[in-house]
Amino acid sequence: MFQPSPIQPPGAASPRAVSLYAAFDVFPRAKGSSSHIASMVQGLERAFGSVRLLCLGTPEMPAYQREGAIEIFRFRRRRRDLLTRATEFARFVAGHVRALRGGLRLAVFRDPWGGYPLLRSEPGCPCVFEVNALPSWELGYSRPGLAADPVLRAKLRDMERFCLRGARHVLCVSGVTRRALMAEDVPGERVTVIPNVAHDAFFKAASLPCPIAALEEGEWCGYIGGLQAWQGVETLVDAFARMAPDRPRTRLLILHGDTPRMLRAVERRVARWGLDGRVLLHPPLDQQGVAGVLARLRFSAVPLADTPRNTVQGCCPVKLVESLAAGVPVVASDLAVNREWVRDGEEGLLAPPDDARAWALALRRIFDDGPGRDRMAAAARRRASETFSWRIVHEQLHNMFHYAANGGV
Repeated sequence: MFQPSPIQPPGAASPRAVSLYAAFDVFPRAKGSSSHIASMVQGLERAFGSVRLLCLGTPEMPAYQREGAIEIFRFRRRRRDLLTRATEFARFVAGHVRALRGGLRLAVFRDPWGGYPLLRSEPGCPCVFEVNALPSWELGYSRPGLAADPVLRAKLRDMERFCLRGARHVLCVSGVTRRALMAEDVPGERVTVIPNVAHDAFFKAASLPCPIAALEEGEWCGYIGGLQAWQGVETLVDAFARMAPDRPRTRLLILHGDTPRMLRAVERRVARWGLDGRVLLHPPLDQQGVAGVLARLRFSAVPLADTPRNTVQGCCPVKLVESLAAGVPVVASDLAVNREWVRDGEEGLLAPPDDARAWALALRRIFDDGPGRDRMAAAARRRASETFSWRIVHEQLHNMFHYAANGGV
């Protein structure tokens, strides 16, 4: 979806009553966040019809495109300095909100860079704050230099509190995140947990072609996602190296979309273990391609590290959701964010985070237990259809959007 269409001037008239979604993210791109943004925008379209999506874009992307009732406006001026870019994006959002004044049915924002100008420009507008991570939580991982600035952190905290107070409702994807928000004095009744959605392609994964020919030979497991330290890929590589010598047909796929610097760190680890030829590092694929790959795996891995990024901030790993929808069991770190959706021995196996020896035992166990994998695959499909399907998630979003738009009644 979201294919470029004939350009319409960004200031052109839109329908009087619209919904708006603001995200300080490049959209689309090969990241789990893009799948989530697409799902949210389509949920707004279903609930209210016309939607205006405000997001970041690269110079190659159109500044404006339209897909049915969804209009996408991209802020494409790329700045190396995060704060300058965030400030300019806030002005971009404020300009759109002023142009829509009085015609916003509901506004949803993903971060303070969109929420703060929205709430300042249109006080009283019904809003939902979609919290995947507050910037003050994330900076320690993404921008440690900025995180060390006490003045900046104080300003961020003020913006976050303003947005949390001003939003009628707060949406998150994890019970762990909900508890973190309640620790920020957000009343529990104002916080709704709705997990990430698995798109239809993953439920049809077995019927899709596989874009990586190498997966047709050998016994493959896989990891799909980022290479940041909190993702725990190092533990997965170390565990695979421990169990691989006496299982020569086993292979590990790492389907990533990260920077050359992060990729080189993983390449060095693979080389140190002598795993060249046993580990395939592959660039990102589109949604259909990822689904086709998942269907060829014996299982997928969700090796999240035991860090505050996962244990305090929380998440609903897209890689986990999509694997279960494809009917592929998971081996996942035994953390609350995974236990929320996976039961040990049912939809997959849980292993202690950051423990390569324990992970090696779990990998060996699931590789060797064909009947057990088949049973877990069936349970994974059931869990996904009951929890992550488009119909289930969008029904929850539809109800929550209308609840927020109508003042919580």
